[in-house]
Amino acid sequence: MKKHAYLIMAHNNIESLKHLLQVVDDERNDIFLHIDKKMQLLDEAEITSWVNKSNIYFIERYDVRWGHNSLAMCEIALLEAAIKTDSYHYYHIISGVDFPIKSQDEIHSFFENEDGLFISYHQDGEYGDYYMYKVQYYFPLMRFVQRGCHDGPGKKKAILRHLTKLEWRGVDWQRAHGVDRTKKYKDFTFYKGDNWFSIPDDFARYIVANKNKIKKMFAMTNGSDEFFMQTMALNSQFKDRVRNTCLRTIDWNRGNPYIYTLDDYSELMAADGLFARKISYVDEPLLVNKLTESISKTDRGQLNESPLVSIVVPIYNVKDYLAECLDSIKNQTYNNIEVLLVDDGSTDGSDIVARQYTEEDNRFTYIHQVNAGLSGARNTGKTAARGEYIAFIDSDDWLECDYISKLVEQAIACDADIVVCGFKKNNDDTAITTFKDKQINSKTKTMEILGNIFTPEYLLINVAWNKLYKKTIFDTVDYPAGKIHEDEYSIHRIIDKADLIVTIPDVLYHYRIREDSITGNTNNENLKHFDIVDAHMDRVAFCKKQMYEGYYRLIVYSLFEEIIQLMCRYSDDVCKKHNLYKRFRWLMLRECMKNYNYLDNHQKKEYLLMILSPRFYRKRIERISEKSE
Repeated sequence: MKKHAYLIMAHNNIESLKHLLQVVDDERNDIFLHIDKKMQLLDEAEITSWVNKSNIYFIERYDVRWGHNSLAMCEIALLEAAIKTDSYHYYHIISGVDFPIKSQDEIHSFFENEDGLFISYHQDGEYGDYYMYKVQYYFPLMRFVQRGCHDGPGKKKAILRHLTKLEWRGVDWQRAHGVDRTKKYKDFTFYKGDNWFSIPDDFARYIVANKNKIKKMFAMTNGSDEFFMQTMALNSQFKDRVRNTCLRTIDWNRGNPYIYTLDDYSELMAADGLFARKISYVDEPLLVNKLTESISKTDRGQLNESPLVSIVVPIYNVKDYLAECLDSIKNQTYNNIEVLLVDDGSTDGSDIVARQYTEEDNRFTYIHQVNAGLSGARNTGKTAARGEYIAFIDSDDWLECDYISKLVEQAIACDADIVVCGFKKNNDDTAITTFKDKQINSKTKTMEILGNIFTPEYLLINVAWNKLYKKTIFDTVDYPAGKIHEDEYSIHRIIDKADLIVTIPDVLYHYRIREDSITGNTNNENLKHFDIVDAHMDRVAFCKKQMYEGYYRLIVYSLFEEIIQLMCRYSDDVCKKHNLYKRFRWLMLRECMKNYNYLDNHQKKEYLLMILSPRFYRKRIERISEKSE
């Protein structure tokens, strides 16, 4: 069996990496993985668990910078680790946001009798690319300036813009004084091309044997990763075996490079390459899923077009509102439902109303339990649910008649784990909260929404109602007993169990705001509202994992903003009565110390003001709010 080595360079798009690893997982492949050193929350054990058939090896981590020699050295380090492990038939360097567009059978068949070097190249001036200045002159600041695009505010970007100017002034000086370091290599012609390649064993070993020469020759080059492989191959005994293609479908006309979308699926399937870049599960999950089905020769099969949907209605002392809620469920245009009415120890006659519906409609089931709170009632309902999908409806709210049918339609069309719709408060046409358009999101993209508590999207995602879920999500997720703000405790765990979340702009849910509810305005002295801070601290701890590193700072930010919002929710009199200012001071101090490395300079200054004088800071926030109104 001729084995291949996949040499993968990943940065922080870990959800895309997961799908890439799963599709190249094959007993004929070994995987050598480099995770950029800038990524802090690395869990090698979790990544290893994604692979079942291939061996996976992690190499020493580099702080890779675009255009800097660290990229070329990282590629050589991957090759070195692989040739020390085995003699592979071919070595494929790919990015963590590349994806095969052919099956493993097709890829291995293509290379079965090959010994060519699949490296793209061109000479100076071809295709209008005059590149020799990149190797003739020294670029000592390349590690810092990289692409040289540092637009925007902030001291750091201002410094980088200054360094970029210095870099190019240095190039002008070298040009004026006749500097040309390629004169040392008179017998070499310098070639340029894509830095992704597929090469056989003998050439891989040749590159590793010459790594010191390569390091010296291409140090301080602008984009050495696009030169060293081509130049070494075409100035060696291997030149006649070089095929001028890297077997990667890359579109430089529509992007830099272009990120493929679902609309490009047919184009990718018809392409000559074996791999394509860039393809991101975070940005285009449906494309990745469709490619995976195609190249893995799998079919998700015909999904049940009329799955059973379990609707869980927790009930506690809502007699005046319950009939309107249950009528809206009974009148759903989608009929294949079971309705679980969980009476959480009501004392106002709500149980009588609920039992009446079970007598009139056999789709309704009455469940009584000793009062355990909203979380306890939801947990009871989800345990009893038999449906493929589940929805939670608060018993004082009500639904549009096509609520279930529209959510099921989207769940089936996209094979979504969660579908989310918009809602209207108290049937007020001016109080609509919804999405601008339909979106199909990955879990990391959805988790990003939780990083800003001030957006309508945050509220839409954060609550338990207005959603249809695959029932399997709740196999290992419970709502926390004895807590209010239980939605904030659970939503990050729910999202983490999902792969695909669809949001739609349809306003299908009616949310009733009651002054006497536990989170209503009449309960603003209730110290149980501190549960929301505990929930956000739980979210920060839970999201401190590699999958969400790109958004982790936002999750930390949302914790601090929630603390400030909670302090402003309590009146000044309540804060003084319960000595809450002291509590807020120590809460903020503790969390600042725990999360200091994830705060920017502005946040550090703001939160220090609150620590020094919470009451003064509160008044400052109120003055700012009044001015903005």
